[in-house]
Amino acid sequence: MRTVVSFVCGAVALIALLAAVPLLWLSTHIVDEDGYVAFSSTLAQDTELQSAFSAYLTDELSARGVIPEALKAPAAAALSNAVERSSNQAGFVEAWEATQRSSHSEAFADPMPTTLGVDVGPMATFVAKQVSGNLPITITVPKGLVVPVVTDASDRKMVDRVKQSTDLGRIAGIVAAIGAVGCIAAARRTSTAVAWLGGGTLAVAGLLWLTSGPVTQNILDHTEAPSEFARTLQKLIVDRAASSLDAWLVVLAIGGGIVAVAGLVGRAAVGRRVA
Repeated sequence: MRTVVSFVCGAVALIALLAAVPLLWLSTHIVDEDGYVAFSSTLAQDTELQSAFSAYLTDELSARGVIPEALKAPAAAALSNAVERSSNQAGFVEAWEATQRSSHSEAFADPMPTTLGVDVGPMATFVAKQVSGNLPITITVPKGLVVPVVTDASDRKMVDRVKQSTDLGRIAGIVAAIGAVGCIAAARRTSTAVAWLGGGTLAVAGLLWLTSGPVTQNILDHTEAPSEFARTLQKLIVDRAASSLDAWLVVLAIGGGIVAVAGLVGRAAVGRRVA
């Protein structure tokens, strides 16, 4: 009977762990505002994002009449160079972080707005100042330069569901801990239970790693992109999320492996003493 109880508790612990890891990652990297800003700050130095941003800024300012059609080509080149040159400057990164913080506040506002967008005004203003001496015109960035990123109702609902990850992740984590304690407490041999939990943790890390790629690709495939800049931003954030979660899974796998080895060593030591 004790063996059955131990097995059930261990299985519950591992299933809960399978849910807890991605939920806790979402909680710390997406739901938490400071965590999201820190997580997304490195995107400011991504050349793909820089290219998409300079192209969007040129087209948008031209469409609004800020840049005359005759100066669109030289303005595009100047803005592209300015974005590339400014990406390592503190002001540009701070402007990007201000953009991301504003976007996060809007995305998790209650009630959620109809359209989720990224206010690129701070970045655009910073870049415009860098090209002021290279063009025969002064570029004045209009207020409310917001790039729509999520417009579909189902995509907004998905963002709303992400809000629940903090509470669900904590619950799953507590269940995993209680299940692990129950597994060890009910086991006939503590070392065997520890080894089993360690091996199971290693398996959980491997399963999450195998499924994270298809899941992230599915998110991209089923998310609308109102513009090329929005699509680039979505892709880069999802790619960064997958890489960040993979780093968590490596740590989880190493921890599980260490626990499994410790359990096996403990079982071997007990076996020698009995012999």
